[in-house]
Amino acid sequence: MKRVAIVGYGGIAPKHIEVLRALGCEIVASVSLHEKSQQEALRDGIPAAYGSVEEMVDREQPDGVVCCPTFDQVALVARELAPRRIPTLLEKPSGTSLAEYNALCQWVAEHRAPQMVGLNRRNYSVVRGAVADAGGFEAVRSVMIDWSEDPPHLRRRGFSEEQISRWVFSNSIHGLDLLTHLAGAVPDPQISAIEGDEPLDWYMSLTGVSERGVLVDFRSSWGSPGRWRVNVCTPGRRYLFAPLESCEVAERGVSQPRNIAPDEFDGRFKPGFHAQAKLFLQMIDEGRAPAGYDLESVRPAMVLAEQLTAACLKASRRSPAGTNGADARGPAAHGPAPRGPAKSF
Repeated sequence: MKRVAIVGYGGIAPKHIEVLRALGCEIVASVSLHEKSQQEALRDGIPAAYGSVEEMVDREQPDGVVCCPTFDQVALVARELAPRRIPTLLEKPSGTSLAEYNALCQWVAEHRAPQMVGLNRRNYSVVRGAVADAGGFEAVRSVMIDWSEDPPHLRRRGFSEEQISRWVFSNSIHGLDLLTHLAGAVPDPQISAIEGDEPLDWYMSLTGVSERGVLVDFRSSWGSPGRWRVNVCTPGRRYLFAPLESCEVAERGVSQPRNIAPDEFDGRFKPGFHAQAKLFLQMIDEGRAPAGYDLESVRPAMVLAEQLTAACLKASRRSPAGTNGADARGPAAHGPAPRGPAKSF
């Protein structure tokens, strides 16, 4: 039985715990700086709750760690764990800037630490099913993603404007990672952004052709409501994910669309978590990140997140260099985001 610890005890931690226990793992400890979260973990049946990653690792010696603190603490906790070389599943994002991500990649490589990214939408059974149905990634001709975020909702949750400005990394990275997962890296995208009537009401657009020759289109409107949608086009077929946990297939010459149904595990657990957890346990057994899931695997999406964020900041009226309307075609060079609240996992 594998002994797993959880760092961060917010809303996502119980989802990880549920699937890991179903796979036969023992959850031996949690780490949170807040006594309330520590007490919640104990009430949920976790035998030990700590306020320090170092103390937990020294005492418990877990086989693996799931790192799911607040989004702007993930890279910091990952850096702390890397010298211990404990297999670690990192919730997104792997940094709130490209500079922070690059520093983490270098640190993890220096310590040869087995760490994998936890971008669960890659592991949706409907996404895997659609790729198989299409005949593989080489069948993909275009990927179009319509995304949305909600800055007023984030303000009500207590996030600062600096933190919200990093939300491309924190949450939109899911959409960007799906884009690059399905299409490949996008070496020279055309990126534009404007700001709406309110600060951080950003409207952004990214288009280009990937290294695999796939046409890509990513649009996100933060000033307007809407559900996330993904369109994947292959010869004679279109795959629509709306909501993302579902898949409708339209075929040329067929009047009625058909559906690719989620598997039993995506019905039972948070979608993608069962397949992701199995990869995590594989990493514990093998001592290295599974192919295609190491930190480097998210680089194409992180580069796009940096470019989009730079364009939006430039377009912001309150940015010193701001003008309404901006274009960013290469990686931006700003450094790690200033920290929001002190450690809050």
